[in-house]
Amino acid sequence: MARQATMTVWDVQLGLAVHVKAPNGKYIVIDLGTGTYESGNMSPLSKRSRDNIAYMIITHPHLDHIDDILNFNLNEPKILQRAKSLSNNEVMKDVRYCDRAKFEKYCEINDRYNSPVTPQDENYTRNPNNYGGLEIQTFSTDACDHSNFNNFSIITVLCLSGIKVVICGDNETESLDKLMNRIDFKEAVKNADVLVAPHHGRESAYHSDFVSLVNPRMTIISDTNKSDASASDKYTRMSRGWKVNGTTRYCLTTRNDGNITVEFGETDDPNYSGVLSISTSK
Repeated sequence: MARQATMTVWDVQLGLAVHVKAPNGKYIVIDLGTGTYESGNMSPLSKRSRDNIAYMIITHPHLDHIDDILNFNLNEPKILQRAKSLSNNEVMKDVRYCDRAKFEKYCEINDRYNSPVTPQDENYTRNPNNYGGLEIQTFSTDACDHSNFNNFSIITVLCLSGIKVVICGDNETESLDKLMNRIDFKEAVKNADVLVAPHHGRESAYHSDFVSLVNPRMTIISDTNKSDASASDKYTRMSRGWKVNGTTRYCLTTRNDGNITVEFGETDDPNYSGVLSISTSK
């Protein structure tokens, strides 16, 4: 049977919540955004309450990326990756009283997940066999100004049967400049099929050299494509295009297209080396 992974990019307003089901059924959760433009209170994490969350990444501790964190205990991940170079004191600085419980939960989790993950661990992410053949790489830099947590965001690269997906946090130009100086990063992200754009697809985070290198078929953003702050037109021009619900698209936005599902991996058809299917809920 062909091994395939399924990625859902949830409509969580301007936040981020990405769930990836590996071919062997394990889940990778990237960020904890909540809500939709219709309901305003949807919790993606609660939908995984009975699933095997093997690996969770919190790209950086901003509210729109941890808003669902009070549901963390419903199903705790086996492995947690986050920006360890940011201290709890930094995270708690200037937090609004109404948001304090969420950031305190982040700090509690940050302290609790302190055991090293060994290659013998069944969820060790550098062994694709632990995730049904899905290759997982992550990249970040801790050499940026601590006044901007966005630039500590973790970028995730997934690959299965030659189909590649790049998922960014809120990386802005400072961190992308530094990462683009790394040969391993450039090799990992180049010629991908799907890009979840940095910082929700906003103009302030658009990095032409990075996007040109990624060379995606499809770019996914959460910002509105009608805003002056959005770089959706640029992402559209830089994407190669793919069929979505029967129509060739170049840039999707959760704000207009709803939840976005990406299925990728092996195919039983001998004429193709891999399969990529993209659909939207709207």
